[in-house]
Amino acid sequence: MSQVNPAVLSAPQQKISAHEDGLLRKLWNNPKSRYSMLILLMVIAVGIAGPWFAPHDPTKPYYEALLAEPSAEHLLGTDSIGRDVFSRLLHGTRVTLMVAVMAVSITFITGTFIGVTSAFVGGVVDSVLMRIMDILLAIPNIIMAMAIVAILGPSLTNAMIAVGIAGIPKYARLTRGSTLGVKSSGYVEASRAMGTSQARILLFQIMPNIMSTLLVYTTLQIGIAILDTAALSFIGLGAQPPTPEWGTMLSEGKEYITDAWWLATFPGLSISIVVFSVNILGDALRDILDPKSN
Repeated sequence: MSQVNPAVLSAPQQKISAHEDGLLRKLWNNPKSRYSMLILLMVIAVGIAGPWFAPHDPTKPYYEALLAEPSAEHLLGTDSIGRDVFSRLLHGTRVTLMVAVMAVSITFITGTFIGVTSAFVGGVVDSVLMRIMDILLAIPNIIMAMAIVAILGPSLTNAMIAVGIAGIPKYARLTRGSTLGVKSSGYVEASRAMGTSQARILLFQIMPNIMSTLLVYTTLQIGIAILDTAALSFIGLGAQPPTPEWGTMLSEGKEYITDAWWLATFPGLSISIVVFSVNILGDALRDILDPKSN
């Protein structure tokens, strides 16, 4: 058996380590990603600590201040039954972020498992799994999520599960393509020639080398999850009243868009800012991790 240069096997790991060491620095030096990270860190901080500093109970109605305009007492006004919009927005930040993260976690774990298994095993397993994914890809994400919630029943938890499941087909397809590219590379073939086990190749060569692609798509998927969850809540299939959730608040505010502009404006701005920041961060990650740009 011919000798294989160990440097060939260690090269991809060394490259990944270099990317990891400089990733945060590159993100911070990139103006777009720096500002988007700062915005997202502020949103996360509000999600964690905001409910403790909310000036009012988000579900308590103030009947003496129905549809009150923004003021010192109610910074963002009140809704149709007198609940403080600012307090509901703070509480809704935590709810929205938790649902988005859990939904993306479902997509990431399941989609990665299906994609890697399909590419690594191949054969009949690959054909069956990918045909199932192709069928599911023919259904738009939001339609699939609506169908799942209709079966499970309207609730925030079911909306989270539905959004997570709806994102699996695209994620599995992406993971499979990335895995096939790494699987056919020279250093993986060299590892096989040296007798390296399949499990070791999968864990230490394939997975580390597809993580950059998965990281970019996962970042973008967070924005999609926020939009889809808000959309389900907007049509009454997600969070149920009186739960303070941005999509639900937007739905409640649409009835008073001409008389009480603040009801729909502030939840809508919150959704737009977070999704825009996540997408900008995802674009920056893609540019930084793209080998052609380095």
